[in-house]
Amino acid sequence: MDLNWYFYSDTNARADELEALLMKKSHSLKSFHLLEDLFHQLERMPHTILFLKANTAYNVYDLCQEISVKFPSTYLVIIVPENMENTKKAMRVGASNMLTYSSDSEEINEVIIQAQSFVKQRANQKGSAHPHLQKKNSRVMAVCSSKGGVGKTTLSVNLANAFVKDGKSVVILDANFQFGDVSMYVDLKPKRSVYEWIKEGVERERYGIENYLTHHSSGVAILATPPRPEFFEIITEDHLELAVSELRKSYDVILIDTPTYISEIHLKSLMLCDDILLVTTGDLPVLRNTKLYLDMLESLQLNEKVKIILNRDSKHRVIEAKRMESILQETVYVSLPDQGVHIASTINEGLPLVIKNGRNAFSKGMFILAHQLIPVSSEVEKKPKRFALSR
Repeated sequence: MDLNWYFYSDTNARADELEALLMKKSHSLKSFHLLEDLFHQLERMPHTILFLKANTAYNVYDLCQEISVKFPSTYLVIIVPENMENTKKAMRVGASNMLTYSSDSEEINEVIIQAQSFVKQRANQKGSAHPHLQKKNSRVMAVCSSKGGVGKTTLSVNLANAFVKDGKSVVILDANFQFGDVSMYVDLKPKRSVYEWIKEGVERERYGIENYLTHHSSGVAILATPPRPEFFEIITEDHLELAVSELRKSYDVILIDTPTYISEIHLKSLMLCDDILLVTTGDLPVLRNTKLYLDMLESLQLNEKVKIILNRDSKHRVIEAKRMESILQETVYVSLPDQGVHIASTINEGLPLVIKNGRNAFSKGMFILAHQLIPVSSEVEKKPKRFALSR
């Protein structure tokens, strides 16, 4: 497939370094200094990558937005002065990537490689994709807690693997977009994340999400958090809703591991889900915060979705089960036994306990939870699926 590489400048600037790097890859660069000529070419040519350098007659961000609206299939790379570098703004106006005036050859070459890969992949998707309807029985579950450290992420990764053992296709959406660590819990280092999906796909033509997932050998897929905490600023509740919609097309179960703080994205997670798995422990401060969380859900008319998961349950607990339910004014859906040493070991290994030791009391509790949420058919019960270890 032939790619078209264009460069536009409103100051008659040259792009010698860019042109030289493209020539080494057997590509040619066509330069434009009149906007009318550029627009005429963009109307005619598919598979186009445009490097946009404008700061005299036009504001580069405004021009980028105009071009992205008129020619949505064009891959746009804006070139800006260092004092105008603004990733969030660039994405909002439709840029796919950004360079600065001082970008070196290595940075330029990396952008070239990314552009080439994306445009080719997009063309392949257009040529081979078939209409893909949402799975009729897909379930979205938000795993929540009112306080950090109660085992929310541990529950997410183990429950995901319990569902996989039941024959379900499962993906975890790590919605703690600043400091999420779902990938760490399964010893994975994602190469792509929700950030790249938004940057390369959503702001362009909303291409599928599958290529941005990281897959564990057990079969669980993960949509990872951005590589840097500050990148979370570009993510909105609309992006979350689109991500869930895309994931519903391919997966039986979508688990959303939510942050403990309340935000628009957090609330959107709760509204999109079919079940709210609210994780608590028997400690009084946690129970108090859980009750406040429940009150919030009731005010949002979401309380009917709630299922209370009592984690780290022990016969030595100070507060009896009936007293806990009286405090929460909710019944406990499932109790998971305290397995602190075993859980800590599996987190350090990056291997969920339901995979490492399916006979452990905690693992058995996870299978019970999975079966209660989605009953297993008799055919799956007769033919249990084996896990492949990730190490």
